[in-house]
Amino acid sequence: MQKDKVRRLVDSLPDEVNVDALIEKLHLLDKLEAAERQIETGKVMDHAEVKGRVSRWLN
Repeated sequence: MQKDKVRRLVDSLPDEVNVDALIEKLHLLDKLEAAERQIETGKVMDHAEVKGRVSRWLN
């Protein structure tokens, strides 16, 4: 995660911030960035593959 993105996140918060809420937002930002990297590198499944996997889990 780039420091600039963390700064922008912190700057967007109100003056009084709950530390747990801040950590939650940082964690979410990190997960979204990881998902974007997976998409860029083709590490994704199409809808049909997801449906097949879920179907196998539920049966």
